[in-house]
Amino acid sequence: MGEVIRKVNRAGRFIGWYIRYVDSDGKRKAKATRAGTAAEARRILIELEAQAGRRQLGVPERPQPMKGTDLIARWLDEAQPRTSDRKAWALKQRYAISRALPFLDRIIDQQGAARIVRKLADEMAAGSLRLTATKLKAAWNWAVAEGIVIDNPWSKQQLPAADRRIEYLSRCEVSDLLVAADADREVVGIAVRLAIFAGLRVSEVYGLRWRSVDLDRGVLTIRNGYGSSPTKNRRERVIPIADQLCDALLAWRQRCPSRDFVCPSTTGVATTIRPDIRRLYRRARLSVPRSPWHVLRHTFASHFLMSGGSLITLQRLLGHSTVAVTQIYSHLSDEHIASEVKKLRF
Repeated sequence: MGEVIRKVNRAGRFIGWYIRYVDSDGKRKAKATRAGTAAEARRILIELEAQAGRRQLGVPERPQPMKGTDLIARWLDEAQPRTSDRKAWALKQRYAISRALPFLDRIIDQQGAARIVRKLADEMAAGSLRLTATKLKAAWNWAVAEGIVIDNPWSKQQLPAADRRIEYLSRCEVSDLLVAADADREVVGIAVRLAIFAGLRVSEVYGLRWRSVDLDRGVLTIRNGYGSSPTKNRRERVIPIADQLCDALLAWRQRCPSRDFVCPSTTGVATTIRPDIRRLYRRARLSVPRSPWHVLRHTFASHFLMSGGSLITLQRLLGHSTVAVTQIYSHLSDEHIASEVKKLRF
């Protein structure tokens, strides 16, 4: 016989209604519900016990079609990952699939999944697309195992191979892009400079607070991404402020409409929507890269190495978890050295 549990944290604050029941395989299971009341949680328990009973009797069940957004919501609420910090896990999964969420507000079949992959391939790097598809596949695998859906439309999707080439802007292209950004809006010019001169991710650019900007010491302390979400590796890092960026920040602080966020939206608060800057590349007469924001971070890393910086230092500046991640830039340094040696004449 199952039971409904009112779960609270150590401080006694209510977390939610959980249920315990015996599944058809004879194993005792616990599951979180999105129930608002004990009675609603009891109805969910009765339904699960009925499903388990039908499976024991060999009665086949055909799950009802479900919208992708509803499936994702259930996955994030009910899945039991192997981690003690479930909230952080759910936040990480949601961030990984955030670009796909607008396309999941319908029932997803094989053809629908293929269309979504094609749409995302036009605006995402191959590596990012593969990560998103992997998370979506994991969500549907869970749903299949739970009997929520019949099959996984993501399991046989053809994904583009990861392109290991690093796109970055030359010094002249950086100058042209900054001119285009300054002609757009001043806050956009600051955002682009934070990515180019400090190597910040776009989430870190739009999550940066003025309290993390120490112009007297000349350092930025990167603590979070959009809103209050943590950085990608969940660690703080300190980045020296380049002279050109320092001058821009000094001038911008006097006119910034927000006392909290360095790059607020037009309403004076932080934005969680990735601004589209492809228009800036077109205005500067530059080819539009597949990842317009991330190319600015690549530009910072590439020119840092080609100016004689070390991989270990670059790892700390970019906030990579290991130097192995930073190794993707190592060939740029080697190519630069080779080109310099070729200039040698006697």
